[in-house]
Amino acid sequence: MTILRKLLRKVEIIKSSRSGEPNFESHHVEANDLQSVVDQYFQIRGTSKPARDIETHFGVNKELTASSTKAWLEKMRTLFIRKGSGFSSRNVITGDCYKRINEVGIPVEVAQRITFEERVNIHNIRYLQKLVDEHLCLTYKEGVSTYSLREGSKGHIYLKPGQIVHRRIMDGDIVFINRPPTTHKHSLQALYVYIHEDHTVKINPLICGPLGADFDGDCVHLFYPQSLAAKAEVVELFSVENQLLSSHSGNLNLQLSTDSLLALKMLVKRCFLGRAAANQLAMFLLLPLPRPALLKASSDDACWTSIQILQGALPMGFDCTGGRYLIRQSEILEFDFSRDALPATINEIAASIFFGKGPMEALKFFDVLQPFLMESLFAEGFSVSLEEFSISRAIKRIIRRSIGKASSLLYQLRSLYNELVAQQLEKHIRDVELPIINFALKSTKLGDLIDSKSKSTIDKVVQQVGFLGQQLFDRGRFYSKGLVDDVASHFHAKCCYDGDGYPSAEYGLLKGCFFNGLDPYEEMVHSISTREIMVRSSRGLSEPGTLFKNLMAILRDVVICYDGTVRNICSNSIIQFEYGIQAGDKTEHLFPAGEPVGVLAATAMSNPAYKAVLDASPSSNSSWELMKVDISL
Repeated sequence: MTILRKLLRKVEIIKSSRSGEPNFESHHVEANDLQSVVDQYFQIRGTSKPARDIETHFGVNKELTASSTKAWLEKMRTLFIRKGSGFSSRNVITGDCYKRINEVGIPVEVAQRITFEERVNIHNIRYLQKLVDEHLCLTYKEGVSTYSLREGSKGHIYLKPGQIVHRRIMDGDIVFINRPPTTHKHSLQALYVYIHEDHTVKINPLICGPLGADFDGDCVHLFYPQSLAAKAEVVELFSVENQLLSSHSGNLNLQLSTDSLLALKMLVKRCFLGRAAANQLAMFLLLPLPRPALLKASSDDACWTSIQILQGALPMGFDCTGGRYLIRQSEILEFDFSRDALPATINEIAASIFFGKGPMEALKFFDVLQPFLMESLFAEGFSVSLEEFSISRAIKRIIRRSIGKASSLLYQLRSLYNELVAQQLEKHIRDVELPIINFALKSTKLGDLIDSKSKSTIDKVVQQVGFLGQQLFDRGRFYSKGLVDDVASHFHAKCCYDGDGYPSAEYGLLKGCFFNGLDPYEEMVHSISTREIMVRSSRGLSEPGTLFKNLMAILRDVVICYDGTVRNICSNSIIQFEYGIQAGDKTEHLFPAGEPVGVLAATAMSNPAYKAVLDASPSSNSSWELMKVDISL
């Protein structure tokens, strides 16, 4: 306790010894002095008492016993790791696409246990009295005493101004959620509550992007602010409309993906909709249905185009122009229907609404578009069968014949590595993959599910329906030439091949795929490759971690100042005269004074570094190496 008192006394000395605002040198000296005292406190294991024996009685310096150390570690876990937080909960998340983006569904069993604090006054006394009569309040406080209001409590309570009532969570209350780990400021989102009878926390799927979540069992933490000041702070800092723009990339955090994007592709492909289908979808739109595009002469039936239905989600009087679209007065005059350009087109329109109409209109656009697309998808339906993974025998023969031709290139690489030969082999493998990619994108429903511009996604499809490709090579990060030679000798000892002079499997180029199955040798080679990815992920995390720590140490004092300039607080040096986002011909100043842009820059650079290491693809290693080169430059 003596060292603890010394620690607290040192803090008071530092505060009382200051005259005016401390400079950088003063901060440095004070931090060193305080750190030395804290180090002494940690050295004696805090307040835990060492064992008293003969040696300690006679003043012999002895290391603390294992039990003392264990007790101290347990105390630290209790203070810093296991410390509970009141007015919070944790639950599994599921999706509800028909609710607004800034809403969160809380189970009724949680709402019955956690309360909000309300002070009774002349303005809300009737409202709170009604809640008390309906048994929606658990306790009330008068002075220093707290009384129960649960069902079965004796007497009937009549509230008076000045009392404090703890009521249950109700529809419309404000909470904020977080999905750990928190790597950027957008992982905290303020949402409005609605109560439901299920057992999970429900959120709109579009909010999964900033939270970094999905629906495979992820859990979120919910925090319930109690005071009016806390609620106002939560709304100001964490509300969805104030965090639509990413502080890292400058793009919108809310973007269509997965089911929404699939529904959009299918809606555009559908082209024409009848009266019943059009009216069903029009219930979710802001604007009324326009005049039908087609009128049948033989009947009174009418047809609307999918673009006519889609433009009903746009705000009133909206004008927008881009390279792939043209909108005048909320009417789509030009639109690119290609599958690859469709996601980017919709996201550009949403960004134009944000910069032109404001964040609330952009949020309303997504609130309308999401249930509209889901209703369209549920009405039409979508499924994938095993036939989508079965390629024709002719394509299989072409693949095996082409892979066999690559065996000579593999033999040359094994004998003497040549960059030109390696590039030739890579080009040959890409040519072999081409008929498989065309089959998946054009002849199956898989083309609607995958991103044709994503190389990792295309590689996964090729491995599923075509062939695994190159799995082993001695130029990898963790592979040695001895490992490749051992696998080749194992192939000669255990496997028989069909007369090829240089069998491709000997050098790690596999012809099998996941759909048709792998033989024992192919399974062994693929397991070696999979283990390499796991080792790379576990060993490589130290480098992005070190990068993040160094960036935070350098950039943590960089903020936006009162005059709009970006400065370093310690030295007051100007780093940038203007900070904003280029929107068209002008710069939008969307970040207020005091915004820690240095911290945002550090996290923006560390996030892709972590993703490059953790990405389970052969190209992640090279992407991380290229990123290190770019950062060093």
